Amino acid sequence: MTPSLQDPAGYLADYARPAYLVLAASLSEARALGGVRSYLPDGRGVVWTAPTHAVRARAIDVEPARAPVSTRLSRRAGSDDPIVVWPLWTRAEVAAKLLDLPVLSWLSWPGLELPERFAEQLALTTLVLPDAATGGITVTCGATIARQA
Repeated sequence: MTPSLQDPAGYLADYARPAYLVLAASLSEARALGGVRSYLPDGRGVVWTAPTHAVRARAIDVEPARAPVSTRLSRRAGSDDPIVVWPLWTRAEVAAKLLDLPVLSWLSWPGLELPERFAEQLALTTLVLPDAATGGITVTCGATIARQA
């Protein structure tokens, strides 16, 4: 059953799963797979290959799940624990992509938490993909209904 286009949370429940997330070894491989993609610091990419719906805006962001957190970022996030910080960071990145927000606007969000006025416009799901090279990859997938013309 295909989720309703008016239900981004249902879309994520169906498609923001490891079966639709492909870890590509390189930029060229990630591009060849199509889909929505984000890149890791080592040059690999994660591609979200979920079905596309014409009126749905989608975005992803990825970070190594166990990567050290800088002092500056830990102050913004209120923690230096990567298990806490990278989900917050990737959620903020995806929201910014979907809502076309400049980086400086969301870096000021207390604790990098998504303000309610933005949270109600989209659905986000965060998961960790297994990865031997990094100890895991934090992935946030997001969806919203595109504005109608």
